[in-house]
Amino acid sequence: MIDYLNENDLAHLNERTIKAHGGQFEGPDNLANQDSLTALLEEIAADGLPHLGDKAAAYMYGIISQHIFLDANPRTALLAARTFVRLNGGTFHKKLKVVEYNGQQVPAHAKDRAAIWRQLTMEITSGALSLDACREWFRRNTTTPSAGK
Repeated sequence: MIDYLNENDLAHLNERTIKAHGGQFEGPDNLANQDSLTALLEEIAADGLPHLGDKAAAYMYGIISQHIFLDANPRTALLAARTFVRLNGGTFHKKLKVVEYNGQQVPAHAKDRAAIWRQLTMEITSGALSLDACREWFRRNTTTPSAGK
C-alpha cells in the first residue's frame, strides 16, 4: 500500500520550507492553483505510474511546472518528492547518479550530491527538463522496498 501526500501535507511542507528559507506564505494553504493541485494528486494516485520514482517525479515536476503555490514551489517540490519516497520505505542512492536520457545528461553539469539536487531542481524550474527525463532520473536514483516487507 502506498502512502500519498495530500493537499494538507503539501501545504505544510510549503509553509515549513518558507519558514526555514524565507518567502511569503498566505494562509491557510498558500495555494495559487487549486485545480492543478487536485489534478496532480489524482494523477499521482492513479495506477498509471507504477514505480515509486515515477510518483516522486510527478510531485516534483508537477508542483514546479504548474506553480501550485504562491511562493517556494521548487523548494516545496524537492521536499515533497524526497518525503514521499521516504514515507513509502524507499531510499535515494547514497551516491546520486547523473543519468542519460535521450542523449541528455540529467541533470547536466553536477558532480556531488548537493549539486545534483540543486541542478535537477533548477532544470525543472527553467523548463530544460521534461517530465519523462525527471521520471528516469528518479527511477535510477531510488531504491524501492521489496514486496512483502
